[in-house]
Amino acid sequence: MRRRLCVIACVVMMPIAMPFAQSASPNARAAISGHVTDAASSPVGNYSVVVFSTDRSQWSVASRFLRLARPAQDGSFEVTDLPAGEYWVAATEPDGNDRSGDSLTSEALERLAFRATRVTLTEKQRFMTVLRIIRR
Repeated sequence: MRRRLCVIACVVMMPIAMPFAQSASPNARAAISGHVTDAASSPVGNYSVVVFSTDRSQWSVASRFLRLARPAQDGSFEVTDLPAGEYWVAATEPDGNDRSGDSLTSEALERLAFRATRVTLTEKQRFMTVLRIIRR
């Protein structure tokens, strides 16, 4: 009887507990990395990468579906800790020293979406790409 109650409790609790366990696991997050080139396919070293959800309701600075990244010393970029989903990815000329994303208004993201690369990420996926810089 006791064993049967444990099995029933597990069956009832698993659907409730699984989303919390998955969202708490840092390994369940996806990442996008790569390099940026100009129109002549030459490497670019000074740029910003914007990763933002294709779902416009997620376009807020505090959203975990919106990330801004700068290049590493070798010119590469990496955006980590992204939830699974559909994203736009764009490389642009840097916008001053704004690292917080405050300049990423809905209007600016709307303009970028037309020229960005669309990416679908699954849990734990590491997506690599080469982006062409978008001149503002």
